[in-house]
Amino acid sequence: MAMHRSLAWLLALSVTAALLSAPVWAAEHPYVLHMMVLICIYAIPAVGLNLMLGYSGLVSLGHMGFAGLGAYTAAVLMVDARWSFWTALAAGTVSAGLAGVLIGLICFRFRGHFFMIVTLAFGLLLHAVMNNWDAVTRGAAGFAGIPRPKPIAWGDTVIAFGQLPNFYYLALALTVLVFALQYLVVRSNLGRILGAIRQDERLARSRGVNVLMYKTVVFSLGTALAGLGGVLHVSFLRVAAPASFTMLESINTVLIVIIGGAGFLVGPVLGAVVFVALPEGLRLANEWRLVIFGALLVLITLFAPSGLAGLLGRLWTRLGAGSKEPGP
Repeated sequence: MAMHRSLAWLLALSVTAALLSAPVWAAEHPYVLHMMVLICIYAIPAVGLNLMLGYSGLVSLGHMGFAGLGAYTAAVLMVDARWSFWTALAAGTVSAGLAGVLIGLICFRFRGHFFMIVTLAFGLLLHAVMNNWDAVTRGAAGFAGIPRPKPIAWGDTVIAFGQLPNFYYLALALTVLVFALQYLVVRSNLGRILGAIRQDERLARSRGVNVLMYKTVVFSLGTALAGLGGVLHVSFLRVAAPASFTMLESINTVLIVIIGGAGFLVGPVLGAVVFVALPEGLRLANEWRLVIFGALLVLITLFAPSGLAGLLGRLWTRLGAGSKEPGP
């Protein structure tokens, strides 16, 4: 057991060191750092969906519509109203969360497949607004000229987020904060109540649990995190395009959570790594890369039904069992 814990600490320290030193070891390959930023950007909305799907059993097929709502809210405020990135980030996150409250109260009148269809409909509606409200969203052409955060100065030190390494640290810091929030929610009374609702909603209601309130809370939290990821997305690419928040992107986010491991804390980041890094690694295969990527996803689904996090957890448990010393 002691050896098992030592390996866990060693692994955690190694991953932390690799992430913090990424701008150093990827200095000659900036595209690697670019992909790591994209992994963070995709992982943040996936954490929100993981709280809904993995811990509460709520399958939303319009999740990236809320990311688009947060993104376009921030874009309008930064470009047209000249707000700073930080206040626009807060406004985009809050707007997506409030939309989650309003839409959630409507969606929760339905259950099962009907709930998924209604969330899909709202996702399509939000995308249609982004694509057609030319006066505000600039329509299908996209909303260009979105600024990155202004430089921060501490004495003689200036952190310019226009530089890729500095923006990477910003994305990494926000991702860590979001994962810390996920951990606190899952380990709190709220997380335990959500688990009870997922297991048996009728039993939870009979025990006096306000199911509608708790579902609304987690749905709002999940959509707020989607909005946060959307703001970071458009600030990094410096353009907001409706194509980034389509139904296909929502389905991809669901797949990120499922492949990574729904209901596991590290599931969203593992899924984001697969969906961002793996297709890029297969570019050498040219036209076969999507076929290979699809086949790999099928294999992951067959041999890791609980996701990559579940598979790694089982392997880690076996490693721990194998390292135990035999009794007398």
